[in-house]
Parts: sequence; C-alpha cells; structure tokens
Amino acid sequence: MNITIQIKHFFKKNLIADLSILIVLLIFIDKVDGQVLVRESRHQIFDVERSSILRGKTNHYLSLRYQHEWKNAKKGKNDLLTSKYGNRILRNNRFHIYPEFNAKAYLNGGNIQKEGFFIDLAPTFTLAGKYNFSTDKNFNVTGWTRLEKHSIISSNDFNVNIKDGRPVLISDFSWDQAIGWSDFSGSDNSWIEYRIGDGGITINYPGGDFTFGKTVPIWSSGYSGQLWLSNKVSSFTFLGLRHSFSEKWSFAFLHGSLNSNIRDSTFIGYYPKGGGLPLIRKMIAVHRLDFTPQDNIRIGIGESVVYGSRSMELNYALPLVPYWAAQSDLSNSDNLQIIVDWELIKRRIGRLYGTLYLDEWDLVDTFNTKSSRNWVAFLTGVTLNPQTFPWKALVRLEMTRISPYVYVHRSPINSFEHRGVPLGHWIGSNGEGIFASLEARPIKNLWIQLYANFSRRGKIDPQSINRQYRKEKVNFLYRSYDGHPESRSVIGIRSTFSLNDWCRIDVDVFSNDWRQHELFNSLERGKTKNIDGYLSILIGF
Repeated sequence: MNITIQIKHFFKKNLIADLSILIVLLIFIDKVDGQVLVRESRHQIFDVERSSILRGKTNHYLSLRYQHEWKNAKKGKNDLLTSKYGNRILRNNRFHIYPEFNAKAYLNGGNIQKEGFFIDLAPTFTLAGKYNFSTDKNFNVTGWTRLEKHSIISSNDFNVNIKDGRPVLISDFSWDQAIGWSDFSGSDNSWIEYRIGDGGITINYPGGDFTFGKTVPIWSSGYSGQLWLSNKVSSFTFLGLRHSFSEKWSFAFLHGSLNSNIRDSTFIGYYPKGGGLPLIRKMIAVHRLDFTPQDNIRIGIGESVVYGSRSMELNYALPLVPYWAAQSDLSNSDNLQIIVDWELIKRRIGRLYGTLYLDEWDLVDTFNTKSSRNWVAFLTGVTLNPQTFPWKALVRLEMTRISPYVYVHRSPINSFEHRGVPLGHWIGSNGEGIFASLEARPIKNLWIQLYANFSRRGKIDPQSINRQYRKEKVNFLYRSYDGHPESRSVIGIRSTFSLNDWCRIDVDVFSNDWRQHELFNSLERGKTKNIDGYLSILIGF
C-alpha cells in the first residue's frame, strides 16, 4: 500500500477514537496543582551531569531515577510540550491534560529492521493531578497516566522477528528501548501497531518518595547503558521507595512484576484452543544503600533477586532483609545479584563513575580458581568538562565488559530479563563495548553530540549455561558458529532543538557496520553496512 494513503488512513482510523476515550477519562480528574514531568533523555542527562560537575556534588538522579519523574514546577523544566492556548483550555484547576503528537521518520531500518524507510506516528496523552498536604508543598501526592499510540508505516512489508503471528520489536544489540510484542494492522505486514501505557501514584514527603507505578527504574550508573536496572527494557509495574536517612545515607527499595514470556499450561483447559494462555508469574525485588561521605563522593551497594512460578515472596518483600541470606533460606533456587556502584567528582573538572555486578556470588569459593562462581560484569566511565572548549562541552568515555555467566540462569523463569530482554545492559551476556562522545549546548535550546560506539558479543546457548553450572570455564566471546564474534560499530551525530514551548526536533544520523548478526528464519549470519538515521518532530498543545 502507498505510504501516503496509509498515513491518511491512520488519521481516520486512530486519532478520533483514541482522543474520545481519553476525553471521557478527564471528567474523573480532580483539582491539580503545578508540576512538571522530567522524562529521561540524553540531552537532559547532559544538563544534570554538567551541573553536578560544576557544583562538585553528586546527584542521585544520575544513578537512581525513574524514566518519568514528576517535580514541582519551580524545581525543573517541563519535558511536556505546551502552548498558551492549551494552558488556557486544557490545564486549569480541575485537571491537566497534555496532548502531543510525534512524527518520526527513519531513513534505513532504524533499530527494528536492517533496512528500509518507514515512519512512526504517535499521538500521546498525559494526564496528571497533584494534591499538596503542606503549605511548603514538600508533602504531596501525584497521580498520572500516559498513553502513546504508535503506528509504524512502510511502503514494503516489515522484515522483523515474528512469533505466534505477532511482530516482536526489541531493537536487538542497540541502546534503543525495547518495545516487545506488537501487532500487524489486519493482514497488512507494512503496518505495525503498538501501545505504551505508563502511570502511577507517587507520595512525596520531606525524606523521599513512595511510588506505585508503571515506568522504567534506572538504578545504576552508566550513560550508553547500565549494568543493573537499565533504560533498555520496556516499563513494568512496581512498588518503590526512595528515602534519605540523613545527608550521608540513603536507601531505595523496589518490588516489581516482570513479564516471563512463558505460558502457563495449567490453564489450557480454561482457554479455547488457539487462544493465548496466561504467563507464569515472574517477580523482582531490589534494595540499595548509598553512602555519601563527602559531597563529591558516593558509594552504593545493592542486591536484587529474580524469582518466578509463585506469588510475592514475603522474605523478599521486607526491604531490610539481606537477599543473600533470604535466598539461602529458600533453597537457593532463585537468581541473586549484588552490585557496587560509585562515583567521584572533581569540581569543574569531571566525574568518574562505575558499577561492579556480581551474579550469584559464592563467598566460600571466591578465590578458588577451579570452582569459583565469581560471575561478574563491570562498567566504568569518565566525563570531563574541558574548560577551554566552547559551548559548555563535555567529553565522555565509557567501557563495559560482561562475562558469559551474567544475566542467565539454569531456570529460564529466573533469568535477569523482562519480555526476553536483559534488565541490564543492552549488549547482553558475553560481550563488551566502548562508547565515546563530545557533546555541547551552542545555544540554550540546542544540544548536539558527536558519538561513537564499538561493541561485540558472543553466544549464550544451553550448552554454555550447562557448563557454567557445572563450574566449567566458558571462554569470553564463546560462540557456536564459525568466524569472528558478532560486532557492531556506530558513529554518528545527533541533536535536540527546542524550537519553542510547543515544538521540539530530534535528529540522529549515523553510520552502521553490523557484522555476524542473526538472520530471521535462518541459521546463517549476515552483515549490514549502511547510513541510517531519523528525524523526529514533536508537537504539543
């Protein structure tokens, strides 16, 4: 089908229906006070990190944040685009609604397929309400919901991974956020539909916040990716707590529900043949303690445990119980991780940071070369503020190495994954990468970055996992296919330009050299080398 005709059909088919549903929801929103949404993005991280370096003080946002953060209007810039007419009509004392429309054109495949031009059209609606319980506004509750309705349209059929007749969009071997399951529009394989729904309730109090929500927790250091809880995965539902005991000590806890991608066959008698079965339940519990001995130094230690096939485990629901001990009480059947996360800032000079990830650490055999289970990954990076450079520039270098033993488990239900995608770094198990960038703000509303990323990875299969649990060595970059390990080199330039309060433009142009990548429905491996990129225009009302 011609892409122009498809776009016309999109507006006729989707926009009116989606808008009607959300307008009905508005009547239930009560009194709202001023707040802004801070949505995690690369240009926003640039501003936060540069401010942290100039002040010589650590900022927990760089290693302990949610993808969507709501703040008082006086404490941050709004990432939601607005117009003065929208402020007058849609945002008053009864409710706030933020309608936006994003049109994104990909030059040559983006990160969902290897080649081909396509566009992504997405009307988005965000609703928010905030209630203050104190005159200083430090004790309040915020309720919010956000719906993105995406239509990806091409002139040709999409060449993507398909399972059970549905496209699976994970942006493999890329820092782009995974989408997961999507749907073809009828029998037309040149049109993919998917929806993203996030939201929650957050209670803010002078010492921290408590959240029951659905978004992405990003709970470790890293710019191009994070080893622990990262911005790679799609959102999931959780209960979260972030609390400061004092200026030096802080604590965070999270208990969430993951997608196992494993159907529960015990329900087969209750569902018609050919219909979908419920998934086996999968959970994650996380807690972390941070110590800031000085304003410019932070050291954090945390634990997480992934478990499945049962309801919430009370041992893991207690935030202050060590999971290392709790898992032992539960027969060592679950998947435990320990992390050490740190940063050091030299005022006006730069920032050092890193994460050490220990998977199923065995204290007794730590130094036993034959039976050690020190399954580790590490990430380290440096961000410099060269004062002789113009335009408020930052220079960044980041290195990552992940052993073959990390993120996997002999029980598939306990793998460190959500919807089949690692909760941690996008490289995945058995890989390494180097990221470098030079970025700046030539003017207030323009952020620009030159970047390069070089990564490679081996293979994880049932044989390597069995050898791992028999305490046999699995070589780094192990693979079962012939030739060099899979590798990808991306060099590009990207920028974000805020034209005004209601329009923002994002551009990314890059060269892509991807070798030894998997091919759908084939045992062979292929090579893709091209120039790619996208242009995104976001308009708010």
